[in-house]
Amino acid sequence: MSGETQGQVSGWTVDTLHEHMQRQHMELTESVTQQFADLREMLAERYLTQTKAVDAAFLAQQTAMTTALTAAERAVATALLSAEKAVTKAESATEKRFEAVNEFRGQLTDQAATFMRRDEADTRIRALDDKYGIETKRIGDRLNELELRLGSRLDIIQGQARGKAGMTTETRADSMRSIAAIGALMTFISVAVAVILIFTR
Repeated sequence: MSGETQGQVSGWTVDTLHEHMQRQHMELTESVTQQFADLREMLAERYLTQTKAVDAAFLAQQTAMTTALTAAERAVATALLSAEKAVTKAESATEKRFEAVNEFRGQLTDQAATFMRRDEADTRIRALDDKYGIETKRIGDRLNELELRLGSRLDIIQGQARGKAGMTTETRADSMRSIAAIGALMTFISVAVAVILIFTR
């Protein structure tokens, strides 16, 4: 309080106030300076800690990446080796298949070379048909001649056996069986002759 309002004079003067203010200012400046120094030290420690953490994380990441790249390279190398083996096996199987196909084609070519041409086969079949027709006509004429002879002989036998009523029917049946047997024999002979002519050609 000022001395103007009280009877007692204050010990404060402008100089003491100025000195007091300077002392307060110096204490405040020292306190702020100390706080800044503490803060700077704390930030430096935090920065160092974070730098170490980042370095450790980077090293761990780098190690993990190296490990992953090594594993990936091995996997790729294994896959390439497996693919090469598979391709080699596929090529070998394809070559074997082509060899089998070529062998089959060769067999077909060889077999086709032994086949008769169509025009040659037609000519031979026509010739056999002509020969078979001639032989059939000759055998048919022969059968007709034999039938006439047998017919005349039957007439003679019938004339001789008129007195034998019971024997006539049997004789005729025997004669007809004989004629049928001879006809079957002649047919068999004609077929055998035709087959022989076909195979001897």
